[in-house]
Amino acid sequence: MPDREAVFLALFALTDGVSFDVNPGGTPNLKTFVTRTRRIALFTDVPSQNQPWFGQAEHNETSSQKTNLPYKREWTAKWVVYHRAADQPDVVPSTWNNQIVTALEEAMAPKLGDRGFLDKRNTLSGLVHHCFIDGEIFKDPGDIDNQAMIVVPIKILVP
Repeated sequence: MPDREAVFLALFALTDGVSFDVNPGGTPNLKTFVTRTRRIALFTDVPSQNQPWFGQAEHNETSSQKTNLPYKREWTAKWVVYHRAADQPDVVPSTWNNQIVTALEEAMAPKLGDRGFLDKRNTLSGLVHHCFIDGEIFKDPGDIDNQAMIVVPIKILVP
């Protein structure tokens, strides 16, 4: 079984250098996360100057086993993003959300050198069987309070 810390570090590393264009169709305006952390904070505790903010929350683990078969392990995480809608007044806040989600999906995509690439699996460089976005992606554009939020659920299948 892989080391949990190595798996979650590899998952976090996928977001290193993620960039997104907050002005698609116009003059490119590429942004990156000002802050990246494996500690979750309330958006009220993240000042505007630290946004766009990315946090990785590591959550539940499920293990099951049937006699004479290997364990089936599922670990979960969430990628949480905060950004201030007011920071880009000429851009619809939903545009930021859509561009960020697309960039995170691209970060999660299997890489050419990954042993699961041909099967369209992200194995986090061979640490796990598969790591992927799984479930409902929450997107609040911040239309009312100018504070936007995204939550992307991640599932990790561990051998």
